[in-house]
Amino acid sequence: MDEKEIPKFVKNEDKICKLGKRYYSVKKINEKNGKILLVEDVTEKIIAENALKNSEKTFRTICENSLIGIIILKNKKPVYINKRFSEIIGYERKKIEKNFFELIHEDDIKKFWKIIEDGVSVIRFFDKNNRIRWFEMCGCEIEYRGNAHLLNAIDITKKKEMEMKLRESNEKMRKTLEKEKRFLEEISHYFFNPLCIAKGYLDLSIPCAEESLRRKLEITKEAIIRVENVVKHIVMEGKIYE
Repeated sequence: MDEKEIPKFVKNEDKICKLGKRYYSVKKINEKNGKILLVEDVTEKIIAENALKNSEKTFRTICENSLIGIIILKNKKPVYINKRFSEIIGYERKKIEKNFFELIHEDDIKKFWKIIEDGVSVIRFFDKNNRIRWFEMCGCEIEYRGNAHLLNAIDITKKKEMEMKLRESNEKMRKTLEKEKRFLEEISHYFFNPLCIAKGYLDLSIPCAEESLRRKLEITKEAIIRVENVVKHIVMEGKIYE
């Protein structure tokens, strides 16, 4: 630094002074006989700080325009909630940061802390209307004003609701098929078995019966067979015919 530039430091009231492309930290100490100037070249530090600020600004811009929820945890506390996550939950960001862990379903708290270790977990949150919102979440360590953790949260609520409806539908179908099975078993037990027994008795009786009675027994057997066929078609095809 040129000695001619020293007066500039004396006149400058700022703690940081820029000369050309260099930055200097200036500390003035008053003495009886004048002033002592402590000047330190802090150019690299200032450049690094500006780069960090620009990097953080870019990072925030990306996060704020993301279609998925983003949370940053520092010392196990949320220090940043992006716009999308706030919209899904329905609360203002400050309220989410303050009550973050109260919004997580109590059965999913342990899973939440394993996200960073295991990579991906499905976590339930309560939104402003106290409805459950399902998120597929993953996390990683990042440099954000020191060590921190970044969590991505994809809203899969509609997918989960469809899965639950499908399970309910499958359960209803299972119960319906079970009822149908029991119905067929009961038809066999309470209807076809007696008919078979009746036909068996008729087969034994017809050869030994007198002519006039034999004809009546044969007509009775034919009627039983017709009824049996009709019921079979109803059970097997859902149609009524002989």
